Amino acid sequence: MPKPKLENKFTFKIEPDDEGGRTKTVSIQSENISEPPVAGKKRKTRKDPSAYLLLGFDTEYQSLKANEQENSIEAGAKNELLSYQFSIKLITKDGQPGTPETDGIIIPDAEQRLTLAEFLGIAVGSLIEKFPDVKVPKSIYLLGHFIRADFPAFSDFKDNARLTSNVRSTFVSIDSAIPVRFGEEDNPIAEFNVIVRDTILLAPSNAKSLADIGDLLGFPKIQLGQTPKEEREIKENMARFRKERWSEFREYAIRDAQVCVRFAERIIQQSTKLFDSFKMPATLTSFGTGLLLLGWKNDGLDSNQILGREAIKERFFSKKDGYFKIKTVTPLKEEAYFNEAFITETYHGGRNEQFIFGIADEGQWRDHDLSSAYTTAMSLIGMPDWDNITNLTTLDNVGPLDLSFFSVDFEFPETVRFPTLPVRTANGIIFPRKGNSKCSAPELYLAQKLGALLTFRKGVHVPSDPKQPVFRDFIKECIEKRTAHKKGTFDNLFWKEVGNSTYGKTAQGLREKRVYNLQNDGMEALPPSKITQPYFASFITSYTRAVLGEILNGFPEDVHVFSVTTDGFLSNASDQNITKATSGELFESFRQARSHLDKGSPLEIKHIVRQPVGWRTRGAATLRPGDGDNGIVLQKGGIKTNPLNGLFEENQETLRLFFNRSPDQKIQYKSGVGIKDMLRGETDFVFRSVTKRLSMEFDWKRKPKNARDTIFEFEGKQYIHLTFETRPVEDVAEFNLVRENWENYDKKSPHLLKTLEDFNSFETYRTSRDSLGDRSKKYLRQTDGDLKRLRESLTRAYQQHQAGFDLIRSKQKMKHADFVIALEACGIPCKISDIDNGKRKTFEPHCTPATDRVVKALKKLQVEHYPELEIELFVPGEAL
Repeated sequence: MPKPKLENKFTFKIEPDDEGGRTKTVSIQSENISEPPVAGKKRKTRKDPSAYLLLGFDTEYQSLKANEQENSIEAGAKNELLSYQFSIKLITKDGQPGTPETDGIIIPDAEQRLTLAEFLGIAVGSLIEKFPDVKVPKSIYLLGHFIRADFPAFSDFKDNARLTSNVRSTFVSIDSAIPVRFGEEDNPIAEFNVIVRDTILLAPSNAKSLADIGDLLGFPKIQLGQTPKEEREIKENMARFRKERWSEFREYAIRDAQVCVRFAERIIQQSTKLFDSFKMPATLTSFGTGLLLLGWKNDGLDSNQILGREAIKERFFSKKDGYFKIKTVTPLKEEAYFNEAFITETYHGGRNEQFIFGIADEGQWRDHDLSSAYTTAMSLIGMPDWDNITNLTTLDNVGPLDLSFFSVDFEFPETVRFPTLPVRTANGIIFPRKGNSKCSAPELYLAQKLGALLTFRKGVHVPSDPKQPVFRDFIKECIEKRTAHKKGTFDNLFWKEVGNSTYGKTAQGLREKRVYNLQNDGMEALPPSKITQPYFASFITSYTRAVLGEILNGFPEDVHVFSVTTDGFLSNASDQNITKATSGELFESFRQARSHLDKGSPLEIKHIVRQPVGWRTRGAATLRPGDGDNGIVLQKGGIKTNPLNGLFEENQETLRLFFNRSPDQKIQYKSGVGIKDMLRGETDFVFRSVTKRLSMEFDWKRKPKNARDTIFEFEGKQYIHLTFETRPVEDVAEFNLVRENWENYDKKSPHLLKTLEDFNSFETYRTSRDSLGDRSKKYLRQTDGDLKRLRESLTRAYQQHQAGFDLIRSKQKMKHADFVIALEACGIPCKISDIDNGKRKTFEPHCTPATDRVVKALKKLQVEHYPELEIELFVPGEAL
């Protein structure tokens, strides 16, 4: 293997030693370089190259068990590197056919790794060897799929990584390229600018794997096993696979690099066609933002005016250049800026709730989704008049499509099953029956329609012209181009992603998210995008939640809603129920908005299952699947399982965890090391073993009702599990209190909600604790805490002649054994030793929770045994 990075001749091994260990030598000569460097002179980089080398890059490695330490990664941890592989192709702006390309594999010696320059030298040299007359350009796109796993295979990884940027936890070149030179200092032969791209950032959301991308291109990734199980076993033992099946290993390894090159070529073709820009963007979402801004420009619209911004020239000192420069910034206009913090408080994201815990009844459960919910909401936004923003003083004349934003106190009637005003808490948004909400016009309008009592606190209104929708043309174009291509093809999924991803850019940076900066080795806030607009983001999400809320509240009591997730809901509603629930004003506006965009149904059925199982927000699986490919609903709620599982096995494994969980059960899974730890520890993409407690209990965003045990069969075995429906929590205080109670109940001794007995035990603890003051609840026991606290108070009063026992004991001679019998007869467990303990602490009145069984026991004790007993001194306030 070559050592000095400025050499231009490279010898490398093209097969393992046990296959013969053959080597190959290639070189780079100046006559093959289209822009050869000149000694002592710095050649300026062309801003718009007319040709690139696409260099697909991948590695195969064996993860070492020794690296999988518990919750940590040892500095310098490395995988067993089995091979580097490459696919390299010359592409030109004019799209010349038959351009040079080649591929290859490099087998490193044990403990020896290539530098980035050596790898480039081998790849470029291999292309020159195959095409001796080729002229290679200066600009190279280094391409990988999830390149975070492969980039550390270079021995100079850390230095190279510091020249890239962290985009969604992978390495990408944004502000600068990585310079690579070949030849001697006084006789340079070639220099290249290497631009790093990760194809995972350019893949559609429902085709993220390299196998999916290969299928899109008609160039499928090679399968290693006949079954998913065999495939998984091979991938977990690639060293053995290389040794036993070398030719298959080589073909499989190179194919990944080839797929990256073909995909990159398609992406560059799209960029050239749409923007006349012969470049490869860093992310797929950048296409959407670029097309939106270009569309406004072509229509003669000012993007700053639409987004409520203004262009201001700002002077700054450039450390790189050593002098002051001028740049243009686009802050919000003054009128929009003054209310930005308040508007951001009205932005909440999607509605996600679990309405049924446990096993739903068997039947037909359908998952209905609002078609392209966020993009449809975007299409309703008219041209804003930012210069005439007004502060509102009432809730009068609020329209469902207004760009209006409010702070209101509210109280829904108890008959409303699904309150619709969001309230932000430390544990996400909830929808209580009453409280204070920072919200937008669509949800406020719906709350009025549902009969909520509303009290105005604050309001801001932005006038807008609905006859001039600012996003509709862009969205319509994306849909038309998407439907012009067959479903599941590259172009179909490309346009679907471009349209759907644009909403997220309007909300980027509104809720602070910290990301790791590779250049300065520190954390920083994710910056806003070119189209971040808090007013728009708030309206879009509010409108989507409001349309869903209108549908949910349009169902009769006998329709059960299992869950709601962002833009859809799972229910047992019939077609007639759906028709009636979608007859409201908000859904009609949604239907009309969809009709302006395409001819599809505004409400789609995504899944049909026979019996779902749920535990918490975004936590659900399927006990009885429906027919066909869409017969399983699975949301693991953060549970990590084997990533190589198929959908069916993933669902079964999740159900096994839920049905068989134990109070202190731990789950163990592998977690790949993050970018920050890779850089600081100079490690490969290794896995750490993570062990944490299994968390599959209810999240208390709603109040349980109709709790019961359900009997069912799973994998040939009969089970009993707790099931309950829910109703809204009263307010944030109640939500926080029940979560606090559960955390205290679960703290010293872990608990589950698997049976009705488990549920009743927690309910007793909760109601006991809720009825006491802070001091009295502190030492309340988790199991039968109410009766045990009553026993403590009674025995202390008995021993200290308090609460009527002075009179009782003056009238009759009481033996400890008689007192024990009396307490036991009233349902209060007691022993002689408990009475003896009553001497040790002072009797304190009103310290026993007033649960039903406590009140019943006290009254029976008074009536049947001790009429003089002052039972009101044992429970708080006026409980009796």
